This record gives sequence, C-alpha cells and structure tokens, in this order.
Amino acid sequence: MTEKQHETPIVIEREKSESSDRRTRLADIQEAEGHLLTALRRVTRAVDSGIDTYLTARDESIKEKGDQAFADLLPNAARGLSNALEILSPLPTDIVNAFYPDRVRDLVEDGTKVVGRVLDFDFRDDDDKK
Repeated sequence: MTEKQHETPIVIEREKSESSDRRTRLADIQEAEGHLLTALRRVTRAVDSGIDTYLTARDESIKEKGDQAFADLLPNAARGLSNALEILSPLPTDIVNAFYPDRVRDLVEDGTKVVGRVLDFDFRDDDDKK
C-alpha cells in the first residue's frame, strides 16, 4: 500500500442555509395571491357592512314611519353604499400591489436610474447646482 491510500479525506463543513433565505419560483405568485386575497376580503367586508347599514337604516325608517318607510328606500340605500365605499377606498392600492410586486418595483426603479444616468438628467434647479 502506498502512503496516499492511508491519508484521511479532507472534510469541508458548511452550514446549511435556512429555507427562508431562499427565494422560490412561486414567491411572486404567492405575494400577488396575498394582495388579491386582501382585496377580496375588503370587498366582502364592504358589501357586508353596506348591507348592514342599509338594513339598520331601513329598520329605523320602519319604526318611525311604518308603512311609509318605502319612501326612504333611496336615502337608506345611499347610506349603505356610502359606508361600503368608505371601506372600499383603499381597494385600488390593493390591486396595484397585487400586480406590481416589490421585485418589479425594484426593477423599474433601477431602470429609471440607468436611463437618467444615460441621458444625464439633472432635475435640480439652477440655484441648487451651485
């Protein structure tokens, strides 16, 4: 036997990276799904709240006016719709967040910086350049 056959192998130890550090292929889709679910929850909460507001206003009208409460149909519906729209106001932001994830935002930001450098844009006022 030669001397090389008796040498012990060299073992390189390394720490395994945590799975949370890795980015899966589905991360963007999962992020978009989360934003869409937030938007959907907001819509259902708004509809529920708007209907509750309408029913409460309708019941008050029935107590006050009895059979003539039907005359308050539009004002009561408007109160319910107003309440629903108040809850729905952030919905456009939820939708944009769903289809414009942070990764895309970063790419757009980097791209605009590069274009600005290439075109040598300087957005400062003449007084600020001194």
